[in-house]
Amino acid sequence: MSDFDREPSDNDRDPARETPVIRDRRKKNDLVVVLASALSVVCWILALAVWLFLDQASPDKVNVFSTWRNVLVRNYWDSMLLSTAFRLLLASVCISIIAFVCNLLRMKRKTDKYKKSIIIIGAVTIIGTVIFIIRFGWVPLW
Repeated sequence: MSDFDREPSDNDRDPARETPVIRDRRKKNDLVVVLASALSVVCWILALAVWLFLDQASPDKVNVFSTWRNVLVRNYWDSMLLSTAFRLLLASVCISIIAFVCNLLRMKRKTDKYKKSIIIIGAVTIIGTVIFIIRFGWVPLW
């Protein structure tokens, strides 16, 4: 049996050639990590609020009860709620960008990773803003 056919054993390892194991001396999460996580949660809450405002701003649906009782149904989008939803959407975009920058500041080691939640909410809010502008036009912010 040649040296190439056998499995390497513990005696064959050269400790000088192995890469040293770097201990992570970070005891707990620092301010940047906590801030990025908190901003991510705030963005998700704002995205939920935008969804709720858009639901309330949409025209009412005509149903059996409204025709039976002769109830007037709003058939237009509520501009005040649309304006509020657009402001919240822009705030969510800005906060997600700030959270992404905070996450970038933390990327110093090979073991540091991007927070997927920040990337997803950033993409969702940017795409939502583009769709909002295409669908409703530029909504006044005041």
